[in-house]
Amino acid sequence: MSVPDSTLLEYDICMESAERRVFHLLHSLEWQLISDKKNGRVWKMRCNVTENYMFRYEGIIPNRTPTEVAVIVHPEGAHRALWDTQSAGTPLIARIRDDTSIIRHDTKSRLMGIISQREAVDLCRFATDSETGCKNFVKIFLTMDSPLEFSLIEKNDPLSGTRSVVMVSVSHPSAPLREGIVRVHTHPSLLLIAPSGSDTKVTSIIQAEMHLMGIPPSVVDNFLPKGIINFFDDLRAYTAKDLKLDLNEPLTGWI
Repeated sequence: MSVPDSTLLEYDICMESAERRVFHLLHSLEWQLISDKKNGRVWKMRCNVTENYMFRYEGIIPNRTPTEVAVIVHPEGAHRALWDTQSAGTPLIARIRDDTSIIRHDTKSRLMGIISQREAVDLCRFATDSETGCKNFVKIFLTMDSPLEFSLIEKNDPLSGTRSVVMVSVSHPSAPLREGIVRVHTHPSLLLIAPSGSDTKVTSIIQAEMHLMGIPPSVVDNFLPKGIINFFDDLRAYTAKDLKLDLNEPLTGWI
């Protein structure tokens, strides 16, 4: 289905706003560390707009390059369904540009059905190398007169093989509401896949709406970081296997 120019413009504006948001959050000093374990660390930050928490994860995927991790993680790739135990599918709804897709992220019901099956229709912009954080940081921060943040920019090697994907919820006529499945909203979110010696470092920022009737907000706030940790534990376990990876698999935005 072709996308009208006016809708493309709306998507572009939406994505640019999301990119500004997540790359600003990436170097915020307001993150509070809530979990520090061998396999990864989790921070949280209160959102003053939605009155819930945003979460940030950092961890290491050992003995894998960013290219290998990208092939395994990409929602359009052949591997995602083989390891993501929380996912019920990541169907492609539409390809908007060479680096941008709309993907429906489906999740399984959890906690013995207390959390029903859910879906999010997300605009996803994938970038590789010099199209990732380095360019976005410069675009966002050069006008902010911040020596601290600019020094952080210059430490990012634009030829490092880093991958990024920024995600935010949108609507699309090919992704109508489905009976029995809860539609949730993804606030601007980020996944960075960067080299770290012979390993790969993954950094994620996520904020999702989970309105669960009758469940205290504190329970929800504890559940979300556990879900994030489980996602990366699944990824780490899968990457430790002897895998045959097609590193030339054509994946939106991630070369």
